[in-house]
Amino acid sequence: MHGSAAPALVIDTMTIFNVGNATYLALPASEPISITLPSAANSSLVTVVFWPRAGESDAWLRDQTRAWTDVDDVFSSEFLDGLVVVVPDDLNEVDITASIGILSEDSRPRWWATVPAGSHGQLLPGPYLLSKGRLHRAYKVYDDVNGAFVVATNLGSLQSVRFAIKDVFEVEGLRVTAGNRAFYSLSAPATSTCSIIQRLIDAGAELVGTLKLGSLIAREEPTESVDFHAPFNPRADGYQSAWSSSGGSGAAVAAYNWVDFTLGTDTTGSSRRPAMANGVFQIRLTHDRLPLTNVVPSFPRFDSAAMYTRDIASMEKWVGAWLDEEPASYENSSISVVYLTDFLPVSNSDQMVLIDDFIGDLEKVYNVKREKVSIAETWKTSPPKETEDLSVQDYLKDVGVNSFVYDVYHLMDKFRHEFRDKFSCDPYINPVTRFRWDLAKLISGEEHAEAMKRLDIYKDWLLEHILQPSKRNVLLVLPITSQEADYREDPPPQVIPVNLDTLESSSLTTA
Repeated sequence: MHGSAAPALVIDTMTIFNVGNATYLALPASEPISITLPSAANSSLVTVVFWPRAGESDAWLRDQTRAWTDVDDVFSSEFLDGLVVVVPDDLNEVDITASIGILSEDSRPRWWATVPAGSHGQLLPGPYLLSKGRLHRAYKVYDDVNGAFVVATNLGSLQSVRFAIKDVFEVEGLRVTAGNRAFYSLSAPATSTCSIIQRLIDAGAELVGTLKLGSLIAREEPTESVDFHAPFNPRADGYQSAWSSSGGSGAAVAAYNWVDFTLGTDTTGSSRRPAMANGVFQIRLTHDRLPLTNVVPSFPRFDSAAMYTRDIASMEKWVGAWLDEEPASYENSSISVVYLTDFLPVSNSDQMVLIDDFIGDLEKVYNVKREKVSIAETWKTSPPKETEDLSVQDYLKDVGVNSFVYDVYHLMDKFRHEFRDKFSCDPYINPVTRFRWDLAKLISGEEHAEAMKRLDIYKDWLLEHILQPSKRNVLLVLPITSQEADYREDPPPQVIPVNLDTLESSSLTTA
């Protein structure tokens, strides 16, 4: 072994070893190859490279290893103890002496060998362990110190784009938990990976695991997390709530630089709230922009997929790959910045300074002034004809409960029946879900139908009188909430969704 690499623990099918303070797991990646090591050792850390295209300079090897060292967290110079060069079958001899000579002394391999590409077609470039004449591909192992993951699916390999997903998306061979042990007890291994995840894998991203969420996709704070310990928010003092339901998705991408992006779902803020709490960027896709087939639903009327990243530039790139589209340009389009006085300003003055600064930046970039609009006042002067002179608050009273809570409850009818049939008892559910289910039992089918009708009327009215998408491109600026310290031990209040709030605006309009 080279340098600080510790002796490997060799198991039949995998090898665990340390390089400095880093732990690696290596899996067999080739049939036995004929390589004679320059010492009595039967193993060595090695790097596999591919012979360059014709015309490359002798610096190709230096440039490749430098790039890996600079940008990749799997590769390290210790893997240059040996070098295996994969060469095309039509080349009888190659000479890499000049390329080796260009390398700095501390990154120059002690030995090197060539192997033909034809007999080693499955090899990929990168770090390996050569043990007993067989190459084992090296994967770096990380600890989930913030408790965001449910299960690991793959190991991060060299130069891969890695992502993790909220545990509501079906992945071939895995059982979905939906954040609930009772649900997991009935869950069967998925026979295929849902299309919304598979399209990212097909684009070259590597799925590394599934992430914790609020039980049954509900809002669940740490004191309510009965089945699975809530993930830790890495921001501030490390003891703020990560929020939910996609709390694991927000915490993971905020805490771990070895995860490039995460996915969640958003219904009434399930992804937007954790993004705010964990200090990351998040996009909630337009409703039905990608199918949520083989994804555990919450309220299909509002459900949408969401993505989290640590920087906005990478989000644009990965959302483009997800949608298989190029970014749209708005350079020659008029933009309207709408400021709803029903929800702004918020009570937190420090937060309001940030919001005002952000709106000011929008005004400068697009050369516009914010348009202050009141939903309540506009409704008063131009109400829908179906409202019978009710204020918007009165018209929407109980709509949240009678629509959202009703559907959340009845979407789990099959789950409850199957659980009773199998275990002769009701499934255990956390307090907030129990509270919602108890409310839902009191709602009639007629009340639900009326609530859904009112959602449609309110949506059409918002689009016609507030957003006016047929006439302009609107940036509607809304706060997630008035932010305050929210410690893990703080008991949350029971919130009945009587009227629709800021988080329902994009869900309601299918934006």
